[in-house]
Amino acid sequence: MRAGAARGYAGHFHEAGFYGCDAEFLRLTVPFVEEGLAAGEAVIIGYDDRKSDLLRSRLADPSAVEFITDRGLYATPARAIATYRQLFEFYIAMGVEQIRIAGDVPHPGNGRQFEGWDRYESAVNCVWQDFPVWGRCLYDVTTVSPAVLDVVERTHPHLLTSPECRCTSERFEEPAEFAPLPPPPDPLEAGAPLVELVDRSPAEARRALIEIGRGRVGDKTLNELVHGVSEAAGNAVYHGEPPVTVRIWATSNRIVASVHDCGPGPADPLAGLVPATRDALLPGWGLWFIHQLDIDTTLIRSGDGFTVRMRAEAPATESSVMRG
Repeated sequence: MRAGAARGYAGHFHEAGFYGCDAEFLRLTVPFVEEGLAAGEAVIIGYDDRKSDLLRSRLADPSAVEFITDRGLYATPARAIATYRQLFEFYIAMGVEQIRIAGDVPHPGNGRQFEGWDRYESAVNCVWQDFPVWGRCLYDVTTVSPAVLDVVERTHPHLLTSPECRCTSERFEEPAEFAPLPPPPDPLEAGAPLVELVDRSPAEARRALIEIGRGRVGDKTLNELVHGVSEAAGNAVYHGEPPVTVRIWATSNRIVASVHDCGPGPADPLAGLVPATRDALLPGWGLWFIHQLDIDTTLIRSGDGFTVRMRAEAPATESSVMRG
């Protein structure tokens, strides 16, 4: 039996709330956690070290909560979806009747970019419907931008007005209707690319990227980027419309690569966030595979076609060693 506001609800009960100070954050989070634990439910917390330590200091038994402070949890939207899904499957197998989660997705207010996370907040309304999950997403109104707040209202069916009161979001959009934020261009894209390949093979794109990228971002990162560009180029050839254009920009420690075709792109609003099929041998896994890599990937739809943009940067210590 599910407890709390999600009692009698099937699937993912997804709500958002807002706070302006630590005291408000605790008022919205501590009862949510304590009530879940008292009901024998699993509780997963995905905040940074500071907020997690703040919660630990106020909880009766913090050891009963699964804290995930590893920034890798929110490395990419697709990986966060997959990681949480594995946790849900584990707890369901253990006989847990409801899982409560609370976390902080990346956005400029917490020092990271929001690109792609608007799609994540929309997608979890359907991709987690197989699980009895109660997700509470809290946003700090002192740091979050109006654009992010707009997305929150459009991606959460329920909005908290106080710790115990909620309302239906009148602006909520179903995932199939959700319009993600237009991704801003990368500054490097304003200049001429170092390489532009039109209707060339994925193998030629790989060779060009390896030649340009060597010594800029580190071997592991470059290898991830090469895999991503190769997969995106192959997808564009087989599923897109010609011409297929691969462009590569680079600085001493950054690489931006885009694969563009003149087709409309995948119709599925979840493309890249979850596998398109259950069988990895069937078509439809390419974009999801790219989103599992340790690179920044953005899907861009425009009037002239569909683009997969991939970006990689050397860590500060690594780039300084390479330049030295």
